[in-house]
Parts: sequence; C-alpha cells; structure tokens
Amino acid sequence: MKRIAVIAPHFQEYALLLANALSRDARVMLVIEQDRLDSEYADRVMPKSPTVEIRNVSFGSPFDALRIALSFLRFRPSVIHIQEASGLIKSVICAVIAALFRPFCTIALTVHDPTPHDGRDAAIAQRLHRFRAFVRRSAHVVFVHGRHCYDEYVAAYTLPGQKVVVTEHGVILAGDQTRAETPPPLRVLSFGRMEKYKGVDVLCEAAEMLSAEGLDFRLRIAGRGPELDQFEERFTKLREVSVANAFIPAAALIKEIEESDCVVLPYLSATQSGVLAAAFANGRFVIASRVGGIPDVVDDKNNGLLVPPNDPKALADAIRLVANDAELRRRLKAGASDIAKGRLNWGNIARDLLAAY
Repeated sequence: MKRIAVIAPHFQEYALLLANALSRDARVMLVIEQDRLDSEYADRVMPKSPTVEIRNVSFGSPFDALRIALSFLRFRPSVIHIQEASGLIKSVICAVIAALFRPFCTIALTVHDPTPHDGRDAAIAQRLHRFRAFVRRSAHVVFVHGRHCYDEYVAAYTLPGQKVVVTEHGVILAGDQTRAETPPPLRVLSFGRMEKYKGVDVLCEAAEMLSAEGLDFRLRIAGRGPELDQFEERFTKLREVSVANAFIPAAALIKEIEESDCVVLPYLSATQSGVLAAAFANGRFVIASRVGGIPDVVDDKNNGLLVPPNDPKALADAIRLVANDAELRRRLKAGASDIAKGRLNWGNIARDLLAAY
C-alpha cells in the first residue's frame, strides 16, 4: 500500500478532503496547521478517516521543516504531495522538504495558480519566486486544475522529465443536500476575497442597470477586500443589494450559498476557482465570465451561464434571463449537482492522482 504525505500550508479543507479520499487506497499523513483546520470546521462536523494521520505543524518557523522531516523518517512516505505555498516561511519549508526527500520518493505538487493574479497576489509571488521555482523544478509530477492552468504552467516551466497532469478542484463547503428550494425572487450571491481581478466594478454596474429597470432580484455580497471597500457605498444605495463586508466563517458561508439560487463570478481573469467548487457542492449554478480556467468547469447552459468578461450589460442580461425562467434555473441547478457528484467528486479525483503518482 502506498504511503502518501500531504503537506498543506494552505487550503485546509481542500487538503483534508483530498487526504481522506486518498486514504481509501493508501496510508496518508496530513501535515497541516490543526488550529486553522479546526477553524475551517467550526460549527460543522469534520470528516475524519481512520487511515489519515494528522501531523500538526504551525508553518511559522523554518525549523518546522526539521520537524516535518523527522516525522517523515518515521512514516516513510513513497509520495510527498505538496500544496504550493504562499508566504515566505511556508515556501522555504516546502523547498527544504523537496530538496531533502526528492532522491528518495516521488515529489508531487499541486499548483493552484500557475501565474499570479493582479494586485497583492502578484507582489507576493514576486517575493517568493526563487523558492516557488525551486519547488516546481523539484516536483516529479505537477497537478493543475484545468486545461487553462496546464497551458499557463507548461508555457512558464518546460522541465525535462516532469509530468504535468490536469486534475479537478474537488468540492468544498458542502452543506445540507436536503435543503428546500429557495423562494422567489432570484437570489444571487457573490462571495470571497474582493480583489481587482474579481470584477466587483462590473457586478456593481450590472446591479445598477437591473435595479433601474425594476427587475425583482436580490444580490448578496459576502466577503472583504479593497474592491468591496471601494464600491460598497454604490452597492448599498440599491434596495436589491445587501453587503456583509467582513470575513465570513465557513459555516455561515455555506448558509449564504444555500439561501441563494446562484453564485456570480464576474472575473476579469481567473485560473481555477474554489468559489465554483463551493457553489456546485451545494447544487448552485453560476453566472461567470468566460475567462481563464472558468470555462474548463462551467458548461454554458448546463451548470451555469458564461458571459464575456468586463461586460456589465452581458452580466445583467444573464441575471435577467435566469430571474425570468424558473425551468432554466432548475436545469442549471441539476447540472451543478451532477458535476459535483461526478468530475468534482473527491473519490474520482483521488483515483486519478494515485494513477499519476
């Protein structure tokens, strides 16, 4: 039986669900910050597997690399699967582990964003470039989410002997699958970190158009970030819009998704998206920009609607369309549930990862 160590400096829920799925056919050690994992599952049940050993590491000091290495000497992994880090110390830790263990086992790496988003992500990536590049060069196999990310990665890192594999971003933030249908009017949700690339300005203009014409809809915005700070006053002038400009804990965010009909992603650029995975996990379709890796997951008119990026009118037209067509909403929700149970199911993803290792 394979022995797989999963290193998760970020993406705690993602990493736990991945580890649990892999543990059906392997022994797994999950190296993770326990406090952050517990926080992710506050007020909801954490899924646990008896064949996943959780190793609590703070990722706060370079000496944590030594602690991880010592635990690996005992565990003897055949595969070390790293979730790419953001942050200097976390990136150093991952680089040290990759350097120490590459001669002895398979190093796998999930690259969530082959190229950084505009804004703060780009500045952070610039500071971490040396360590990120080292870990990427050290990986025997690299996993990316979708064909768009694959093309971006291989364009920047053409490394001899390295295998690059397209995989899926599994479902996260799944709630109660027996929830009732939402009553009218149409309820649209936008959530997450509100950065420039998220198209908050586009959403604001679209909402203003729909409000001016008198469409009966509700838009809920839940999250925080500089773009929401900039546009919050305009949003709050619209009677159809409510804003929670704050960090939203996971349990509360699941409730927000369950109380919506759909999730809107008016992004200006994108790689993969945990927002999509969370929407589909709860049987909610999306209205999203046809940009980056979004069309790799969103099947237009099946599990969502795709619109041109940076086009408020097109976004408003799509919202109006689903607001006025109950049968279309039902069909799109069914498509969202289908992709969650199929392509984005962690069991299917783990099977493909095991074959790629």
